[in-house]
Amino acid sequence: MITGDEDRPWIDDGHILVRDGVIVSVGAGAAPSKADERIDAGGMLVSPGFVNGHTHLSMTLGRTLGVDESLLGWLAVQQPITAALEPEDVRLAVQLGALENLKAGNTTVCEVFSSTRFADGVDAIAAEAIDEFGLRSVFFRCSNDLPFGGSETLDEIERRTRDLINAWANSSRIQIGVGPKIPWAASRDYWHQTREFVAAGTPAHLHTSETPEYNDLVRAKTGMSNVELLADVGVLGPAVMLNHCVHLSDRDIGLISDHGSPVIHDPVSNMFLASGVAPIVALRDANVVLGLACDGAACNNTQDMFEVMKAASLLQKAVTRDPKALTAQDVFTMATSGGAAAAGLGKVTGRLAPGYAADVVLIDTDAPHLTPIHDPLAALVYSARAADVHTVLVDGKVVLANRTVPGFDEGALLARARERGAELRALAGI
Repeated sequence: MITGDEDRPWIDDGHILVRDGVIVSVGAGAAPSKADERIDAGGMLVSPGFVNGHTHLSMTLGRTLGVDESLLGWLAVQQPITAALEPEDVRLAVQLGALENLKAGNTTVCEVFSSTRFADGVDAIAAEAIDEFGLRSVFFRCSNDLPFGGSETLDEIERRTRDLINAWANSSRIQIGVGPKIPWAASRDYWHQTREFVAAGTPAHLHTSETPEYNDLVRAKTGMSNVELLADVGVLGPAVMLNHCVHLSDRDIGLISDHGSPVIHDPVSNMFLASGVAPIVALRDANVVLGLACDGAACNNTQDMFEVMKAASLLQKAVTRDPKALTAQDVFTMATSGGAAAAGLGKVTGRLAPGYAADVVLIDTDAPHLTPIHDPLAALVYSARAADVHTVLVDGKVVLANRTVPGFDEGALLARARERGAELRALAGI
C-alpha cells in the first residue's frame, strides 16, 4: 500500500479497515476478523484515489478532433461540436468521461463545465451524470458574460449558479464552484461577482496563462498579465484554483504564492496543444500547492492519470536536465493529496489514513509491464496504466469491481457515443 500518509507512507502486506465510508485504521497484517465484507487485494498495488484537478467531460464527444493544432486552432474545431450539443448529448458526453475517469482510478474530478447553449438545467444534467457513477467532484459552473463561443448575462449566471449550489447543498460528494471560462471575455462586473461567490465559500477555477497568444489577448483587453488581472480584481487566494499557468513571469509566480492560490498542472494537454512547459519547479520552490490533471479528453485524448504523472515527471527532468527535478514521489503527491488540497478537499481525500474518506484504488500488477516490481512507487508512476485499475472505492462503496461498474451497461453507452459522435460531427460540418 502506497498510503500518501507522511507518518506511514508505505505498508507491505497490510490492511485498510473502513466503517461508514471512512477509513478507521491502516496497518500491517490482516484486517480484524469481524469485518462484514472483505476485498482481497493480493497481488495488487493499493493507492489513494487520484484527483483529476481539471477536465471538461462535456467535451468528450469531440475527442480526436482538431488534433495537431495549437489551442486557438483546436478551439476553432471544437466550438462547432459544442454548439451542436443538445442537453442529452451533454449527459452522454459526461457519462462517457465519468466512466473513463472511474476506470482510470480517478475518484475525484474537477469538472470545468460550460456550454455554448446554456439553458436552465443543462448544468444540473452534467452534475447528475457525474454523481451517477459515484465519483467525488468539484463541479465548476463556468461561462462568460462577453461573447466568446457562448455567453450569459450576469443575472443568468447569478441565478443559475445559485440554483445549482442549492441543489447540491446536501451532497457529500458533489460541491459546486464558479469561474469565468475565458479571462478576456469576462467583464469587471463578472469578476466582482466571482469574488463575491468566493468570499461566501464557493471555490473558483480559472484557465490561466495557457499560451503566449492567450496572454496577449488578456493584455490587449486589460493592459495586464493574466495573473496581474486576477490580483487586480481580487480573485486570487486558496479557494481559487489556477489551471495551466504555463507562461508566467517571476512577478506572476510571486503573486500566486503571496495570495496562496493552488496551481493545477496539465502536462499532456500542454504538450498536445504545443502550449509550452509550465514552470512547476519554480512554483514548487515558491511554496505553491500543486495538483495534476488530464484536462479534457478532447485536448488530451485520455483521462489516464498514470500517463499524466509520468509525463509530468519526465517533462521537468528533460527541460531542467535534473533527474530529481520532479520525482515519482512528487508527482504521486500532486495526483493525490496535493490535488485534494488544491480542490479544498485536503482533509477529506488523497490519503489512506484514519479519518479520510475511503477513496481507494486497487491496481492489478499481474502484467508484463509491471514485472518485476522492485520499487512499488516507481512501478505505479512509471509503469502502470489506467487499464491496470481493477477495483475502485469512493466513500467506501465499491464503484468499480474487476474493471466493471456494477449494474451498468457499458457496451450500450459506448455504442451510443459512437453513433451520436458521428451525427454531431456531421451537424457541425467537420
